[in-house]
Amino acid sequence: MHDTTPAPTTDGAAENPAVDGVLMWTTTLSVALIPVALLFGGLAQMAANVHPHTVSVVTAGWWVSWTATPLLALAFRLSLRRPRPALARAGRWAGWMATVPPTLTILLALGL
Repeated sequence: MHDTTPAPTTDGAAENPAVDGVLMWTTTLSVALIPVALLFGGLAQMAANVHPHTVSVVTAGWWVSWTATPLLALAFRLSLRRPRPALARAGRWAGWMATVPPTLTILLALGL
């Protein structure tokens, strides 16, 4: 008889559930940072005369923080429920991208 070996998967994170656990906490943290990003983005308007270009980037990050970040976090959470490889990859990407807008807004506002 011939022994068959299982085909290796190309999705390394599917074999490592710790990646999903880290992303779960990361998306939770990014959603928790939204109020801080909103506060800092709102306060950044006071520096519009001194740093107009930085304030415009902070304002864009401010808008994206409260619109796209919850949607990206939701997309990640929904991808955990559907075990399809394409959705899992897209969901992990959304989970990592959810952290960018609030973090960028906060860091740029601190630099003003």
